[in-house]
Amino acid sequence: MKLIWIAVLLAFAFVLPAQAQQTFKIDVTGGVQEPLPYAAPVFLAENAAAQQVARDMTQVLAQNLASTGLFREIPQSAHLSLVSNFDTLPAFADWKAINAEALVVGSVSVDASQNMTVRFRLWDVFAQQELGEGRQFAADIGAWRRITHKISDDVYERLTGEAGYFDSRVVFVSESGPKEQRVKRLAVMDQDGANVRFLSNGGEIVLSPRFSPNANEVIYTSYETGQPRVYRINVDTAEKSSLGDLPGMTFAPRFSPDGSQVVLSLAEGASTDIFAVDLASGQRRQLTNNPSIDT
Repeated sequence: MKLIWIAVLLAFAFVLPAQAQQTFKIDVTGGVQEPLPYAAPVFLAENAAAQQVARDMTQVLAQNLASTGLFREIPQSAHLSLVSNFDTLPAFADWKAINAEALVVGSVSVDASQNMTVRFRLWDVFAQQELGEGRQFAADIGAWRRITHKISDDVYERLTGEAGYFDSRVVFVSESGPKEQRVKRLAVMDQDGANVRFLSNGGEIVLSPRFSPNANEVIYTSYETGQPRVYRINVDTAEKSSLGDLPGMTFAPRFSPDGSQVVLSLAEGASTDIFAVDLASGQRRQLTNNPSIDT
């Protein structure tokens, strides 16, 4: 790109008379990337019990991909073909005619026990071949949204080469009520804002939550005892415990990358320093030692 602009500038230099030459400044900030057009027909419902969840999964898949700005869904009304059999080759000519570069095909079945089986395949329309291998998921029907996120991750990774992030959760502090009686509750939700679940009842102030590396636990600061203390809580069972018998006030906790330790601030006497605490043994190691407040 730089060579092209240099050639253009040289051309101006030779064409214009010496007295008419001017200085040109050209900034090249980058190219324009058009969203990749794809088609996602409504997932096939293998039985009547799967009809609604098949529609819901297709909708969430489209919302996930649209949120990235990298993909453009071709609306259902423009489709020339219907996918009536998951196991047969798509009519590539019909999808190519509407400029779909990728095609997502899925099927859903739900049994009498409300267990669902989901299959999906991703096709390169112009190459007329499957991108990667098809996948199958089996779970309770209540997990349909998470399965959709996993499918979205697969589609995203196969088309961009980068790992997807749709099957992830956010931990946060939810605030409600008037300013004079503000209630703060620890909460988790899917990355798209769905499935909000509260981990605390709002009876105490909670601050600075962080997931453990395996996302099974959250560590946070709570004023349950009237002064800041660090607690751990299991995301699935809501089982809670304080972080050992540490003196003074503890706050601002973070897990180590391997999840075996926690780093936090500990206020003991007139000094506030940073400590690392081993979760298995409870042993603590002081990392800073100075008269300032370290957090």
